[in-house]
Amino acid sequence: MKNLLLISLIFLFASNMGMQRAGAKPNSGVTHWRPEIESRVKFLTDTTPPADVMAVITAAIYSLNNFNIDAVANLYTPNAVISDDEPPYSWNGPTAGIQWVNAVERTCKDNRLTKLKGSIESVNVFQQSNDNIYVVVPVTYKGMLSGKTQFEAEGAFTFVLRLTNGKWLIKSQAWMPRKGM
Repeated sequence: MKNLLLISLIFLFASNMGMQRAGAKPNSGVTHWRPEIESRVKFLTDTTPPADVMAVITAAIYSLNNFNIDAVANLYTPNAVISDDEPPYSWNGPTAGIQWVNAVERTCKDNRLTKLKGSIESVNVFQQSNDNIYVVVPVTYKGMLSGKTQFEAEGAFTFVLRLTNGKWLIKSQAWMPRKGM
């Protein structure tokens, strides 16, 4: 049994060394790694999203300040998905933004929440490839509840944007309240 285990370990070591010499990444499940494929995927390293991307994100986040469905009408891909902590918790399709804004407005009315205003904090997580962007945007929403009680919700939206016909559109948007982190 010990000899079988020793032989297995030697074989594993030798095969791993052979993959490294051939240019394969160990434990990648790929026996013939081709560096020319990996070189086509380039990530931009700037930590600040481009202005046109932030314009899309800002329009989506600030649309709740006055429940402006026109502001979000053309910001989402045809297969977009939004998730939030408002029922029914997810919306999809090209009108996902409109559905989301309407759901938040209903929730505010049901809870007598007025003067809802979002503010975007400093972005620390941003990654971009040629036609995709991943960005985490910290946001604080404040407002007034009945009885002049202050309302505050802190969290972050995670966005994935896709370059579609030369324009950045939201593919997915997910809210994570700070208490969930």
